[in-house]
Amino acid sequence: MEINDILVPTDFSACSLRAMEVALSIVSPGGEIYLLNVADKELIERFEEHGLGKKEDATECMRARADEKLDAIIADHQTAANKLNKMIVIGVPFVEILRIAKDLDFGLVVMGIRGGGSPLEEILFGSTADKVLRGTRVPVLCVP
Repeated sequence: MEINDILVPTDFSACSLRAMEVALSIVSPGGEIYLLNVADKELIERFEEHGLGKKEDATECMRARADEKLDAIIADHQTAANKLNKMIVIGVPFVEILRIAKDLDFGLVVMGIRGGGSPLEEILFGSTADKVLRGTRVPVLCVP
């Protein structure tokens, strides 16, 4: 079985970084891995609501930080750097993952089952991985 294009959503948690390692181990020799970071639109809006600054400034800061972290990940994996691509979008994480997986016709999504959210949030609201699993027709490999 060849897996040419893999989407790996990342929030830079240890679990999402393990998911990237799994993706690297299963991608076909000529395949590519797309590391996707979704800056949470709701978090950005709360930033401004609480008087911590403008949404635009928070958005730019989150985008720049994600870009920096993705570059560092790619630099740390120089032997596989030609397979790694980065994508940064603003939105609701599970919605953007579903949209991108479908629109760009990925063969597989590999993601961690635990991200940056608290265990209580995951019990009450479900994790991003749960929502992606329920909402997609693209195969999903969840990494603990």
